[in-house]
Amino acid sequence: MKAAATTAPARPATGARPGPPRPRLALVPPMAAHAPKAPFVVLVAMLLLAGLGGLLFLHTALAEDSFRLHDLQVRSAKLADREQALEQEVSLDASPRVLARRAEALGMVRSENPAFIRLSDGRILGKPKAGVAPPPPTPSPSASGSPAPSAPAAPSASPSPSGGSGPTPGGRD
Repeated sequence: MKAAATTAPARPATGARPGPPRPRLALVPPMAAHAPKAPFVVLVAMLLLAGLGGLLFLHTALAEDSFRLHDLQVRSAKLADREQALEQEVSLDASPRVLARRAEALGMVRSENPAFIRLSDGRILGKPKAGVAPPPPTPSPSASGSPAPSAPAAPSASPSPSGGSGPTPGGRD
């Protein structure tokens, strides 16, 4: 066994490999245990201020919208009241009595014997007669002897001789 040990190449006792030398490691100085607090405090304060500013802006916008909504509701109520008043005025102007007065003012006369058409079969009910207009009033001579200037005669607003309203088409045969 001795012979075999002499033929083997010699090895270094430390176990180092041949090649480039190993870099030496050095200790890094320890980091400061406390980071500076001022930048963190400033960052947190800025975030809080930005949040409060955002809340203030939202609250102001909501209050402004609330006032605008109130104004629009008041305006809508006024317009609804005006619409109702106008509808009432139209319904009053469309009443039969007012329509009859306006027709007489335009020179229309009431027919004494109107006729009606029954829509179910197209039959004409009654015998129509044309209405007769009353004679226009004659101007009377004035006290001075000269004729008075003629003014357009306004038809009288008195009811016609037939009495109230004419017959109604209430389905009579």
